[in-house]
Amino acid sequence: MQLVFLHGLETGPYGKKYQALKQMFGAVISPDCEGVKEPQQRLEIIRRTLMDQPGPFLVVGSSAGGLMALLLQQVDPRVVGLVLCAPAIHTEAAAGLSPEGLPPTIIIHGIHDDVVPIDSSRCFRVPMLEVEDGHRLDNSIPLILLEVFRMKLVHMYGAKGRLH
Repeated sequence: MQLVFLHGLETGPYGKKYQALKQMFGAVISPDCEGVKEPQQRLEIIRRTLMDQPGPFLVVGSSAGGLMALLLQQVDPRVVGLVLCAPAIHTEAAAGLSPEGLPPTIIIHGIHDDVVPIDSSRCFRVPMLEVEDGHRLDNSIPLILLEVFRMKLVHMYGAKGRLH
């Protein structure tokens, strides 16, 4: 399973979350959408980056990257899990998104987020961890890593704990 990190609007592909993921898990694919605000253009960059990769993919998306992770899983069946960090699902681009049919998904959202309203994540109705943190989730990076690890284990062993 390949790990994919999708960064937010105001950050780049190799920030703190990417560095932490790389340090813990090794290779991380991180498409560079820096400066691209339009969701369909971002999605096209991400799809081009992943085109020749075999998958399956566990996607970690931060803020606008969380929105992109949800859009990506709609068009790429290789996405088998999502860890969404304060996903920007309060935007117009998220209209029509539904938790129905998602691969295993968890949202991590800071209760002090002043960029993305936490209620948008609460209303999305997928498993969610509310943390004592702000939008960047800088204090929650160990929890993000733990959830990625759990998601990898679920993919490897399944719900019954047997190796696939």
